[in-house]
Amino acid sequence: MGRYHSIDLLPIEQHEQVNQCIRVHRYMNLDAILADIHELGIEQLSRSALGRYIPQLRAKDEMKVAPAEDTIVTIVERSTGEVRVVKTTASAAYVAAQIAKISAPNPVS
Repeated sequence: MGRYHSIDLLPIEQHEQVNQCIRVHRYMNLDAILADIHELGIEQLSRSALGRYIPQLRAKDEMKVAPAEDTIVTIVERSTGEVRVVKTTASAAYVAAQIAKISAPNPVS
């Protein structure tokens, strides 16, 4: 069994506040997340502990599917390797059509 994160040892209310703060920042910008957490009065978390915890929370959150979210789109930024997952109620065909519109060259007038 792996060791506990310091976040897992927080009282349930503070643990959920930390999770919500991470989600508000879309799992990015450790310094801003940590600053917001400290503003909530939760001082015992380190930047490195937060950095280890965020990927696990993100993976767990991505596994949750709302009943209406039938389509999941994975976007990979080739230049940076950044991966984003978008969940939507739109059909896969609609999403593909919208992306095709964005990608299509504009006609010359």
